[in-house]
Amino acid sequence: MALDGKGMVGENDIFLFPQDEQLTSVDLEAFVKENERISSTYRRNMEMYKGRYDIEKEPKKPLNKPDNRIAINFAKYLVNVFNGFFAGVAPQIGLKDEKQNDELQSFNNLSSVPDKISDLAKLCSIYGRAYMFLYRDEGAQLRATISAPTNSFIIYDDSVSHKPMYFVRYTKNKDDEFVGEVHSDNESIPFNNDFELGESEANPLGKVPAIEFMENDERLPLYDNSTISVMNAINKAISQKANDTDAIADAYLFFKGGDLDEEVIKNMSDNRVIAIAAGDSDAKFLERPNGDGTQENLLNRLVRNLFQTTMVTNLDDINATGNNQSGYSIELKMQAMRSLAAVKERKFVISLRKMYRVVFEFLKLKKSLKGQLKDIVTGSIDDPVNELKITFTRNLPKNIELEANVAKNLEGIVSKQTQLKALPSLVDDPQEEMELMRQEESEALDNAVKNNPASYQFEGVDHNEKQE
Repeated sequence: MALDGKGMVGENDIFLFPQDEQLTSVDLEAFVKENERISSTYRRNMEMYKGRYDIEKEPKKPLNKPDNRIAINFAKYLVNVFNGFFAGVAPQIGLKDEKQNDELQSFNNLSSVPDKISDLAKLCSIYGRAYMFLYRDEGAQLRATISAPTNSFIIYDDSVSHKPMYFVRYTKNKDDEFVGEVHSDNESIPFNNDFELGESEANPLGKVPAIEFMENDERLPLYDNSTISVMNAINKAISQKANDTDAIADAYLFFKGGDLDEEVIKNMSDNRVIAIAAGDSDAKFLERPNGDGTQENLLNRLVRNLFQTTMVTNLDDINATGNNQSGYSIELKMQAMRSLAAVKERKFVISLRKMYRVVFEFLKLKKSLKGQLKDIVTGSIDDPVNELKITFTRNLPKNIELEANVAKNLEGIVSKQTQLKALPSLVDDPQEEMELMRQEESEALDNAVKNNPASYQFEGVDHNEKQE
């Protein structure tokens, strides 16, 4: 779809711009307004995550009829269960070279990268996409923060590779006017409500300082329009069920026959009683037809379809089958969600590598002396991004005894680092664990030498005693 100016919107709402053109105020205004239009869907999804559903907007029932508005927050449940499974365990991110790995972990700790990955995963499930924005703080240290697609976007070039050209962040001030910045490879340019570009500043990173993270190729959230219709139907059905329950409690008693004066009839009316004079006597409650069975069937089907279409495991199904289940049997029930998480993991790994490429170039990572000597001998220099190891671990009930047996059986078959990766419940960083093991071995060796009688010290003993 073409926009005003030279920009256009590609498939999956990707913003594109000619790679040999410069962004103008007209182009920028068109992109911002289009993002605002798309953001109406983003904001609706976030409102649902916060528990605000269409049932609240239903017209009121007439004649004081029961009017329950029950909203079950399935959106929050789906997002939290899936992302607790996907990123509830912090991913392991490391480099082989010790010196480079120390700098990497320092950046990760400074910017709380593992926590931000968890937050990014949640936002991607709500919006379909989100951004990691890199910047320098007051101390000139590189930091990372999250930017939501409701007020930011990346403009890619129109080539086959779709390389990022600009990152735009904006907000509205107290006067409800747009203000923001456009970031390119070389500069950062502010703009005002008229989308006039101001004086530029140099971009110290030398790259577009933002990376897009996505839920899937289509940038679809975990709950799309079809899923939302199911959630709204569930809320409507259960609200109607509550209305029927209230109607039963408020049912009128029909009283026929008997000697009734006007005062008695008046009091009966105040207490939901209908009385008429008749030759015979009878009393019963007036009830409308009960559709409880039909409502239950509808609710069960809707809930089942909700979890099937989102591919998120219904934990109630697991709990209903008892507590004596193995981790493997639980994993089988989570197979659909595992497949969904595998797709998301691949997208996140690609985005993380892009982010760390910018970070490493800015930090100018240098190898340890041992690594530098190896490069000299081999005549090659390894790209640290290619050496980066990123491992996501699914958050499932763990059998530590089983993990220990697997790790033990790998002895002598794989490297020590790979062997330690078989213990994700106990070892967060295999490389750090190997270093601790080396330290323990060194300390044990030193203690053994000191305590060995063969290492008797002759200090303070004269020459004759030594000969004896």
